[in-house]
Amino acid sequence: QSPALPFTTVPMLSWCRADKNSISPPLKTAKVKSDNDKANEAAVKTLLEDCDAFFFDCDGTLYHAGDLIPHVAEAINFLRNLGKKLFFVTNTSSRSREQLCSKLQKLGVPCEASECVPSCVFTADYIHRMQMHPEAKHVYVVGGQGVQDELAKVGITSSGGPAEDKEAFSDEEFKALGEKVKKERFDGVVSGWDLGFSFYKLAKASLVFQNHPECFFYATNDDAADKVGGFLLPGNGPLLKNLEASCAACAPDRIGKEKPFGAEAVVLGKPNPNYAKLIAEWNGLDLQRSVMVGDRLDTDILMGVNAGMKSLFVLTGVDDVTAITTKKIQPDFTLPSVGCLYDYRPNDQSNL
Repeated sequence: QSPALPFTTVPMLSWCRADKNSISPPLKTAKVKSDNDKANEAAVKTLLEDCDAFFFDCDGTLYHAGDLIPHVAEAINFLRNLGKKLFFVTNTSSRSREQLCSKLQKLGVPCEASECVPSCVFTADYIHRMQMHPEAKHVYVVGGQGVQDELAKVGITSSGGPAEDKEAFSDEEFKALGEKVKKERFDGVVSGWDLGFSFYKLAKASLVFQNHPECFFYATNDDAADKVGGFLLPGNGPLLKNLEASCAACAPDRIGKEKPFGAEAVVLGKPNPNYAKLIAEWNGLDLQRSVMVGDRLDTDILMGVNAGMKSLFVLTGVDDVTAITTKKIQPDFTLPSVGCLYDYRPNDQSNL
């Protein structure tokens, strides 16, 4: 069966002359655009006119795991040819700038490492450069290598991470681990999405909280889940709940204290507006002429709203249009996908 045409085909009346030997011209057709097509074209036209910078979420917006969403590469190239500034802003903290850049390039999305700003970049900068904890030297990381790499760039060493993915302990070994943690310096605990999350890491984080009551507690994000294919993959949010519950149970003196020194973490990723403001500061951007593009209303779109940006909601990830009502978060624009920025480009830019 042939694929459906994007437009409705309407036949026009043919004509003929009295001369029976004459040949009528071929039947002519005209393409009538649907209301959705017209709305999508209008949205794309306004975005291209009003926005100089595009901030893209990644998971569920540009790709699903290792699969690029159709026409994303074309849309990115089109925006580059128009001179737009592009940034790739993901709450997934397991990859550093360079690792995120490498993934995008392998999927066919041209980019530079300087354009890639995963939440671990903001986390490291927030802890160190923004003078939140200028004295911090060493932290415990429950998360991926990206968190550790970005912390190292600002002079903060860390333990934990992937190096402890296969660690385990007995009751007797736990006591020895507790003594070891007590003797070491830990200025804080940082939580990020961790494919190697284990009971060992949960227990060791609790020991840091017990033995270093003044240590800080941050999370790169608290996303509930990400869409991968037709399934939802648990995000850092469920993992973080485990760490917070363990902290409250094992270091009850932290309960009720002001964050980041309490039993609950300060969450630094989207929808925190300072994330967008930092990118704008680094790159000399006007956030009022920037747009946040994403598939999650309560992270991507809410950050855009909180930061004074425009927001573009795409329907390729976690949330669908019904979530606008249930979550009570209103995007400025809604499109079926990022690819629509290319598919519905104005006629005078069709060669770009």
